[in-house]
Amino acid sequence: MGGQLGGLAGTTTVNITLTDVNDNPPRFPKSMLFSKLPESSHVGSAIGRIRAVDPDFGKNAEIEYNIVPGDGGNLFDITTDENTQEGVIKLKKPLDFETKKAYTFKVEASNLHLDHRFHSVGPFKDTATVKINVLDMDEPPVFSKPLYTMEVYEDTPVGTIIGAVTAQDLDAGSSSVR
Repeated sequence: MGGQLGGLAGTTTVNITLTDVNDNPPRFPKSMLFSKLPESSHVGSAIGRIRAVDPDFGKNAEIEYNIVPGDGGNLFDITTDENTQEGVIKLKKPLDFETKKAYTFKVEASNLHLDHRFHSVGPFKDTATVKINVLDMDEPPVFSKPLYTMEVYEDTPVGTIIGAVTAQDLDAGSSSVR
């Protein structure tokens, strides 16, 4: 009788690396963001942050923020903070409470590096509404003319009125000017 041949077997380790593709749209946790802003805020200053969340991982998850064109957002700009992936809203033009007391505009978050296989699935973006209330600041009165010229004779008695200047307080609920 011949010997019985045993089965030949071996083992090895197989490493499988899963790569996350960018197949999820960013989503804003809140559909509205409210902010109060003094009218004296400096142009170029960061006035607020908004964040959309993307469950994808890594460079697939980078988000681009834009202000949807319209009247409300023309005074503002938005950039992406690369470290936090937040949208940083900045003031582009000076504010004036007496001209406009509130601004409402939409911010859009979209995938920066969307996997090409998912382009046809739908828009990979989300929008949120930002409402900014401008806070009135006490501003100095403004003269009606930049220069007043008055003439007076040298022998005019003391206490004689020789002319008048006028100034106006442009603040809402303005008080009298003295």
